[in-house]
Amino acid sequence: MRMRFKIYILGILILTGSQPLKAQRVYYPSGSLGEYLSFKNAVVGWGGGLVGAMQDQEYHRGLRFRFDDTGKSMIMEVVGTSDNASNNYLYNENLNFKSKKPLYAFYEYPSAFMAKKESDYVLVVNPVLNLWGAKESASSRTLYQNSRGAEVWGNIGGKQRGVGFYTYFTENQMAMPTQYNQLPDSLNYVPSELFFKKFKTGSAVDFFQARGYVTWNAANQHINFKFGHDRNKIGQGYRSLILSDFAPQYLFLKINTKVGRVHYQNLFTQFTDNGQILGNTLFGKKYAAFHRLSVDITHNLNIGVNEMVVFDRHDSTQANQFDFNYLNPVIFYRAVESSLGSRDNSLLALDFNWTLRNRYLFYGQFLLDEFKLSELKNNKNWWGNKYGYQIGARAFNLMRIKGLDVLLEYNRIRPYTYSHYRTTQSYSHFNQPLAHPLGANFGEGVLEVKYNLKKWFITITGIYAKRGADSSLLGRNYGGNILRNYETRVTSTNSKMFMGNTQNLIIGEVLISYMLKHNLFIDLRYNYRSAGSQNNSFYGLGMRLNCNVRQANF
Repeated sequence: MRMRFKIYILGILILTGSQPLKAQRVYYPSGSLGEYLSFKNAVVGWGGGLVGAMQDQEYHRGLRFRFDDTGKSMIMEVVGTSDNASNNYLYNENLNFKSKKPLYAFYEYPSAFMAKKESDYVLVVNPVLNLWGAKESASSRTLYQNSRGAEVWGNIGGKQRGVGFYTYFTENQMAMPTQYNQLPDSLNYVPSELFFKKFKTGSAVDFFQARGYVTWNAANQHINFKFGHDRNKIGQGYRSLILSDFAPQYLFLKINTKVGRVHYQNLFTQFTDNGQILGNTLFGKKYAAFHRLSVDITHNLNIGVNEMVVFDRHDSTQANQFDFNYLNPVIFYRAVESSLGSRDNSLLALDFNWTLRNRYLFYGQFLLDEFKLSELKNNKNWWGNKYGYQIGARAFNLMRIKGLDVLLEYNRIRPYTYSHYRTTQSYSHFNQPLAHPLGANFGEGVLEVKYNLKKWFITITGIYAKRGADSSLLGRNYGGNILRNYETRVTSTNSKMFMGNTQNLIIGEVLISYMLKHNLFIDLRYNYRSAGSQNNSFYGLGMRLNCNVRQANF
């Protein structure tokens, strides 16, 4: 059961605990401004594009990238002063520089409400607040979010030895837009969250969010371990077809190994299956194992190979067990799956990213769930040809305008991709897709424009998607809902894109944020969504401290 998984984790801790642990890292949260600006600096900062360090999609607080004197290796440096707004933000994130105007005993450092630095430990405590209100057009309801909590991070053992840690927790009440407000009743989830309960009249929800992890290095910093409850993402796009940060946090162990140009990542996770979610119930568990092997072909071109497998193990007492065959970090999962009887949900993927002239990033993913070459040649609409692809580009400081960044991306997933005949093994967690939030049977284009001028941050997003949906949750299965058993498919030989209830989805959003003080933002937001004959929009004003804007983009 889960105890065996914990014993394995304990074994890892014991084995690595006897090794020197160095330079422990605390990373920016997924989707945060710090993460994006660090990612941007990895492409344009101080000498060129960085490929290898972008693979984990995680960035150490207060660091910046540049080439060494040889021009061949990328190194990280403490951020220095700069007139560039993004560099100023990262400069203020660094605990090596004190505030010019602290607030009594608080904010001795710009990014830390309370901070204690000693030779053998660092402790940072920040409050978290998100107060937001809006009016929507589809009803007379007032939308709102009321989140309060704290963020705690630091290091125990000092810079050269020890363990880094991070935790984030909030208590939340929220009234969602109409299109998302039906999800708690129909699919038993609040987007990107775990357990919830109805709040007040039932038109709002109440939930608690808690994330956290510890991180340590071994083998002379060639191997990094990260263990905790959080989200993970693979890819550099607006979306990811391999693993996105849309689904809520989950238990995981991540091992990143870097030797020269080779990067190898192992990710072992515990998810919650899509059974009915009720209070006072031990949720059903399922597990997954991810491998990613990538190589820096050149200093600006990286190609990766991914394999993923989702599985559960039920014995006669319905006790779920972790299969230790998948804990081998250096074996092909397809071979393991075949030897076990091939009942698990296995997928393969390729990805690449290529930086050009320190200003452009081209990226893509190709995901393969299942296919037969003979069927692909003779009948491209065979249901089992389940695959998808992503192609995208980013331009930073477009037309040499500092702070103007543009993303253009296209995603396409065939029907029944990610689903499985054992619904507990669908590519999902807590009823939510692990990859793209639209599931499958869709094509989508995304345009995102970001502009940053001093303390102003403007983001304009446009999304157009065409998808084929089921007529209802239990209606005919056209392959868009990844939670459904693919054995209930409507066809085996004529599985075409967008079959079913064809919908055109249009989303447009303008977000204008002003940073009053470091990580304290005032947000003005307008969002429009059209899905078939249903239209809705909202406009609102909010204030947030040390947290991200909640997305409304699917």
